[in-house]
Amino acid sequence: MSTAKKKYVDVSISQELLTRLHNEMDAAVGMARYGRFKAWLRNANLDSWQRQKWHWAYVDHAGKEWHCTCGLVIPNGAAPEVSGFAELDLDAAHLTMGHRLLPEFGEVVVAFIFDYTWIEELRVYYYDALCQVCGAYVLKRPGKEADAFADAHNKSCG
Repeated sequence: MSTAKKKYVDVSISQELLTRLHNEMDAAVGMARYGRFKAWLRNANLDSWQRQKWHWAYVDHAGKEWHCTCGLVIPNGAAPEVSGFAELDLDAAHLTMGHRLLPEFGEVVVAFIFDYTWIEELRVYYYDALCQVCGAYVLKRPGKEADAFADAHNKSCG
């Protein structure tokens, strides 16, 4: 495994982009409409995940890099920089330092939301958050509690 050579890409989604993609979808005909729908859906989902502050990695089209919803990019197969979370279902990006604050893409953070669960009976999302520095984490917490955990750890551990 190689050492992570990190970089950042702009993954911010503007309302103008979503509107343009939706208009292109509406104007398309036949199978082209489905293709335009997929383009709009990918960007709408990414925007939603960023607004939920969810750091989640997806592999690029060539399978060579992991891209996080915060814009952090690491090579596929890079050595993990963080350990001690074997009990959690973390992806390659979660084990790499250097995440940016969501949804603003601001400062680098060490604590962030890494997963979420839809609680049907409450009709609300609960979030999981972790701190890469001290190893603390919380599972299935309301958004404000998960945010407070991440904020506190970014101040004390970051």
